Amino acid sequence: MRKKLILALIAVLLLGVSCLGQQTPAKITILHTNDMHGAYLPTVATWEKEKPMVGGFTALDYYVRQERAKSPNSLLLDAGDLMTGTLICDMKYQGVYGGALMHMMDLIGYQGWVFGNHDFDKGVDNLRGMMKLAKFPVYCANFEKMDEKSKQPKLFIDEPYHIYEINGLRVGVIGLTYYPMAGMVAPEKLEGYNSTNPYSTAMKYVSEIDSITDLIIVLSHLGIEPDRELAKSVKGIDLIVGGHSHTRLDTLERVNGVLIAQTGSNCRNLGRIDLTVAGDSVMAYASKLIPMYVSGITPDPTIAGLVDSFKSVIDKEYAVVIAQLQDRWETQYRSESNIGDWFADAMKNRMKTDVAFLNSGGIRKNLDAGPVRKMDIYEILPFDNKIVTFNLTGAELVKIAGHNVGLEKDSYNGSLQIAGLSYVWQGENDNPKLTSVSVNGVPVDTSKIYSVCSIDYVADANAEKYLGLKIVDIKSTDMGLTQLILEAVENAGTIQSKIEGRMKKLP
Repeated sequence: MRKKLILALIAVLLLGVSCLGQQTPAKITILHTNDMHGAYLPTVATWEKEKPMVGGFTALDYYVRQERAKSPNSLLLDAGDLMTGTLICDMKYQGVYGGALMHMMDLIGYQGWVFGNHDFDKGVDNLRGMMKLAKFPVYCANFEKMDEKSKQPKLFIDEPYHIYEINGLRVGVIGLTYYPMAGMVAPEKLEGYNSTNPYSTAMKYVSEIDSITDLIIVLSHLGIEPDRELAKSVKGIDLIVGGHSHTRLDTLERVNGVLIAQTGSNCRNLGRIDLTVAGDSVMAYASKLIPMYVSGITPDPTIAGLVDSFKSVIDKEYAVVIAQLQDRWETQYRSESNIGDWFADAMKNRMKTDVAFLNSGGIRKNLDAGPVRKMDIYEILPFDNKIVTFNLTGAELVKIAGHNVGLEKDSYNGSLQIAGLSYVWQGENDNPKLTSVSVNGVPVDTSKIYSVCSIDYVADANAEKYLGLKIVDIKSTDMGLTQLILEAVENAGTIQSKIEGRMKKLP
């Protein structure tokens, strides 16, 4: 009897320890990336004085190996948008676009991934193929559609979270993708799926795993502002490893006691977070961003060989020089740019319309003066949205001009690049006074009908966001934006471009 009582007391004590979480302090290191956008090759760090080469998957593999050697109790995660940005994303490997990237991530040793909005750019079925190639867990808690048979919502992937056991710690990682996905991704690519409210979703799954974990991480492709809101509104999260907004956080943010991390974008930095956990709480933490400089690294021959072989295949078709650029093309997200002016002009001229609109966020990279290769155009415009045409009144163009002034301070959506339309304004962005609006140098006639071209992403899926009004009677074309610009560049031969001053603010 006494023996049974002692065993029962031991069981109660053990249960108490289990409920309270890991009591002895234990250390774990989180390594993380986000928004790699197919950047498997190194690029020039133009923001540094010496302009060293940085990033790419050969360097990523090296730095991951170095950090794991220092901290074997580690977890390597990626917060989405692996796809779209370089031509490797348009190359099939094992029958899947992006398959080459997934294969290399396996070899590097990733342990968890949540998909982002650009991982749908080749469609839901292709994303399924990518996930089948992954030998590491893929999880997402807020992407679903209504099941036709049960009439109940069904998750796209069966695993909303994954629980790891590392150094005696039970680490729960919940995946959250971009919200709302509809509008961000073309409907035909989603096949009826959509993302759901991340805040209520996080509350549900944090509650579900809180008692069986020592540490809760949200692997998020929501963006920095939603991540901050998530930290404020959902109790029980210890760390948010984020993506989508391309925010470079050199050190961890702490919001409402929740740590938030993000590395920037394009596989330039590896994030490292060191946590000491005890009693179901983070007792101490440290973090840093590790720039992945190429100089001096010792490449793994397998990864380096794959990188070289993929590059060789792509170069055969796309490394051909098609024009010479006299002035550096430089993107601007919230103001007029010389590349935006040139592209919008090319659209307007090709489609023979009065006005053209293009979202700044669709122009994905700068290009130095010098030779322009075919691959440069594909990497600048990786989405290949379709050109659409429609008509607007002069009054509607005036409204769009005022709306675009407001977009100039919008850190999330960014402003439009325009051709044909020009305007001058004064005052504040959220309440501008337009002093003049012109179409092709002539004051706008508010009652006149003007022809307009844009892309389907702007005019169809996101008209109210970018134009401030709904568009009716949109005419689709078979012309893709990337092909239009590619042909315009080839025809130009030598390209000069400057900022034309189409969106002027008075003092």
